[in-house]
Amino acid sequence: MRWMLMVALGLMMNTAVAASKVAVVDMERAVFLSDAAKNSIKAFEQENSGDISKLKALESDLRALQEKREKNADFMSEDEARKLAKEFEEKRSEFQFFGQKLQKLEQRWKREFFQTQLPNVEKLLKAIIKEGEYDVVLQAGAVVYATPDVDLTKPLLERLNAEN
Repeated sequence: MRWMLMVALGLMMNTAVAASKVAVVDMERAVFLSDAAKNSIKAFEQENSGDISKLKALESDLRALQEKREKNADFMSEDEARKLAKEFEEKRSEFQFFGQKLQKLEQRWKREFFQTQLPNVEKLLKAIIKEGEYDVVLQAGAVVYATPDVDLTKPLLERLNAEN
C-alpha cells in the first residue's frame, strides 16, 4: 500500500514539474562578463599596478635565479650555492606575500562588485522571468544539465550591457 502511494505521489510530482516552465541562470557569470565588470577590473588593475608590476618582476627574478642555479650548479662553490638559495627563498617569500595580497584584494573586489550589482541584476532577472513566464529558475551551478534554450544567463548579460 505504501509503495503504491509513493509511486502515485512520484507520478504527480513529475507531472507538476513537466507542466512548469523551468530555466537556469548563472548570475555571477553574467555579472563578471558584463561591460561594467570589464571596466571595473581595468580600474582595479590600475589601482594595484604597483603591486602587479612588483609581482611580475619577482616572477621574472625567480625564473632567472632558477635558471642560473640549474645552469651553474656544477660550477658553483657551496658558499655561492647557499647565497643563491637564500636569495631565491627571499624572492619566493616576497612573491608569495604580494601574490596573497593581490589575491585578497581581488576577492574583496569581486565580493564588493557583485554586491553592488546584485540589486540591478535581480531587477533585470525578474523582468526576464516575468516576460518568459517561468515558474522555476534555478542557479546554473545546482543543475547537472540544461539545454542552452533554458539558460537565461545570456539574456541577462545582454540586458546588463544595454544599461551601461
